[in-house]
Amino acid sequence: MSAVECLSAWPAPEDYDRLAALVPVPDAGADGSATAALPRFVTQDRAAVAARGGYEPYVARTRAVPTRPRSWHDFFNMAIWAHFPRVRWALNALHVDRGLGPIDPRNGRAPAQNVAAQFDESGLIVVSCSAELLAELRALRFKRVFWERRAELLATTRLWVVGHGMLESLLAPHPALAGKGLLLELPRPPATYDADELRREVDARVARQIAGWRAAVPYLDPLPLLGIPGYADNQSAELYDDERYFRFQRRARA
Repeated sequence: MSAVECLSAWPAPEDYDRLAALVPVPDAGADGSATAALPRFVTQDRAAVAARGGYEPYVARTRAVPTRPRSWHDFFNMAIWAHFPRVRWALNALHVDRGLGPIDPRNGRAPAQNVAAQFDESGLIVVSCSAELLAELRALRFKRVFWERRAELLATTRLWVVGHGMLESLLAPHPALAGKGLLLELPRPPATYDADELRREVDARVARQIAGWRAAVPYLDPLPLLGIPGYADNQSAELYDDERYFRFQRRARA
C-alpha cells in the first residue's frame, strides 16, 4: 500500500514535505543538471506571496511552494515536484526569467513562458524507443497508435502526466480532455531501465530541454488523454472514431 493510500484524512500542507521525500531522487546536481533538491511546502499566505512578487518569484526566492489546504490541485502539484523536481525547478527558472521577450500584454508572459505555463498545468512526457510511433503521434494518428499498434506502444513507450491541472481534471474527465505532450526518443526499451532510473533520466533530460526554450520556443503535441491505454475504458475500436475525443487537425509548426 502506498503512503497516500495509508492516509485517513487530508494532510496539512506542511506534511507534504514528508510525503514528497518518500519518492527517491538523485543528489542535487549529481549529474551536472538542474538541482533535484525538493522545495518545502507551506500553507499559502496571500500577503507573503504578493510581497515576494507573485507565486513563481516566491517559490524561487524562498524555495517553498505556497499550498492551499485540502486542494487536489495543490496536492497533485506536490506529487509532480516529488517525481520530477528538476523539471519543476527548470519551469520555475523560466517563469521568473525577466530577460525573455516580447511580453504578451494579456498575461505579462514571454512566448516561452506561455508554453511553460501550458506544460506546468497540462503537460505530458512521452518517451519511446520507437521513432515510428512518436512520428505517428506527431501526425495525430491516434487510432493507429492507441488502438492498432497498442501492444507495440505498451512495449516501447511510457507516458507521465506532469501537469497538475491535468491530474485534477482526470478526477472528473470529459471526452475532449487533452494535454500538451513533449515527445522524446529513448535509446533502448523502457523495460531495460531500473525502477527509478528511467524517471530520473527523463527528469534531467526534460529539464535541460526546458532551459533551451529560451532560445527556441517549442511545439507541444496535443494528446487526447482518454485514448491512452489504461487511462479510461477504451477497449473499443469505435472510440477512436469518435470526434468528441479526437478532434485535432494538423497545423504548421511555428
